[in-house]
Amino acid sequence: SPYDDHSYGGFVEIGTKLIPMSTLKAAIHYRRDVHKEGGINYNPDGTVASVDDTEQQSEETWSFAVENTFHATRNLDIVTGVSYDINRVLRADGSTDPKPELDAWNGQAALIYSYTDTGKVHASVSSRTRFPTLFDRYSTRFGARSQNPDTREERATNYEIGWSDTIFTNARVSSAVFYSDIEDSIQNLFYRHNNPFIIGANVDGHSYGFELSVDWDIMPGLRIGGNYTYLERDFDYGTVDTTGLTADEITAVLSASPEGTPRHQAFVYLAWSATPQLTLTPSVELASDRSSMLTSCASTLLPPGGANGCPGHGISPRPNYARLGSYALVNFQAEYAFSENATAAVGVTNLLDENYSLSEGFPEAGRQFFANARVRF
Repeated sequence: SPYDDHSYGGFVEIGTKLIPMSTLKAAIHYRRDVHKEGGINYNPDGTVASVDDTEQQSEETWSFAVENTFHATRNLDIVTGVSYDINRVLRADGSTDPKPELDAWNGQAALIYSYTDTGKVHASVSSRTRFPTLFDRYSTRFGARSQNPDTREERATNYEIGWSDTIFTNARVSSAVFYSDIEDSIQNLFYRHNNPFIIGANVDGHSYGFELSVDWDIMPGLRIGGNYTYLERDFDYGTVDTTGLTADEITAVLSASPEGTPRHQAFVYLAWSATPQLTLTPSVELASDRSSMLTSCASTLLPPGGANGCPGHGISPRPNYARLGSYALVNFQAEYAFSENATAAVGVTNLLDENYSLSEGFPEAGRQFFANARVRF
């Protein structure tokens, strides 16, 4: 199933401080996504039996935004913003439904109070929309799913309270707690009864957690730091519109669970200035295991006799999930500064070549080497 995808876009941002006590900004963003797919059908002996016609789907997204920071006092900033977003499907080969067009208003507000030159507290609330992608709308997962061009947009109302400050004169600490109330979250649900099938659904739910970040200059030329995130997600699958679904499909919906995100995630680094120009930075990325839906009854991750909905594993239409395991990735970078405006770096990611996945059936990259250069004008 060969694919040919490309995306392009751009944005323009402008800002002014001419209005007394205010910093006003405006932005226009544009993005165009194009997906082309074909199909090659093979005979049992490996020869090509037929080639399907190439189909194409494309969409464009516009966003118009305005944000103002009102400097109410020397220590208090009030930030407000609003955006209007438009998403249009331009082409949808293979679909008989009208090409959908969605639009949404988004808003945000925040209070930022600086109680010292280094210390700040903030509180914010925002309401934001995520449009369904071409994949959400038109992917059939090799016939295991019906197209769902009328997938509704997802909306999240986010609340956050945070704090940051410098302690002990050389350690920068920041933290935040957050809660998101989610309406119509875009979810895929899988069940297997006679034939495997994936259901696209909008589900209400919420997520919450906290973040902590520390950067500490323990001595001249040596810094350690890192960040940690704790995340809980919960969806009420009873809110899914089950009109027209069979009893098996309803069972699959009510038995589903969130997937794709770890509960614990962290990043730790050490930066050593070996010379005034050379900085060596080893780091470690850590994540606890996550759940992934098994959409193939041939998956080797199915436990013998312990999964539901596949031949030899029972006949329940409940979806199958696997725990993909935690991981720790070791990285290293060496950066050399030729001047204040010119640097070059070489390094390696996943140094120990760990085999890990974020989604079942799609292993992530192994050991990778890189080199880059940066010049500022």
